[in-house]
Amino acid sequence: MSRSLFSVLAAAITLGGLAIVVSAARLILRFRPRQTNLMAAIFLFVYGAVLVLRPAPWPIIDVAVLAGAVGGALLIQAGLRSPGAVAVFLAVAAAVDLVSMSGGLSRILVEKYRTGASDTLLYLTLVAPIRGRVVPIVGIGDLLVGGAAAVALIRLGLRPLAVMGAISVGLLAALMYGLWRGGAPALPFVAGAVVPLVLWHLSKLKKRDSQAG
Repeated sequence: MSRSLFSVLAAAITLGGLAIVVSAARLILRFRPRQTNLMAAIFLFVYGAVLVLRPAPWPIIDVAVLAGAVGGALLIQAGLRSPGAVAVFLAVAAAVDLVSMSGGLSRILVEKYRTGASDTLLYLTLVAPIRGRVVPIVGIGDLLVGGAAAVALIRLGLRPLAVMGAISVGLLAALMYGLWRGGAPALPFVAGAVVPLVLWHLSKLKKRDSQAG
């Protein structure tokens, strides 16, 4: 597969994964809080079981990763009570992701995957079969954090198209940079795209309040 074709496939999988996580989480939030929490726990249990058992078929891995991302996004978004809280959450997540990819756990997992010492990375990402080999595309953490931020911001009144557009731009920028450099933390790119949107929204609300007063 050519590099350009792989880039298109990876972008489609990344954006498709984000769309599934956000859509599923928003749908589940229509239920009562107790039911929502139960479904989130079930999704996380399913992902945990796959992470422990490590089945080989790649579709099972992808379904489990999406389930885990939905479950995590549901629980995290509940604690994000304001756009400012979402911005702080993304900034902290971006810093942790940057450190982890620079020399922490993420870097270790990537290096072990590249050398063939461990396949753990495959169960922490959406994957795709490329030339008979299962290849990691986008991490569950990126989908979980991006999904939680998107669901929270939409719930707090930001326009869905603007929110999804900003997060998509961040993820795609990280993907393109990662293909060029051989890997990159995605959350700093997501935070860089979403935080300005949040600040613009807050300034708009402040201006509206000052005019009303």
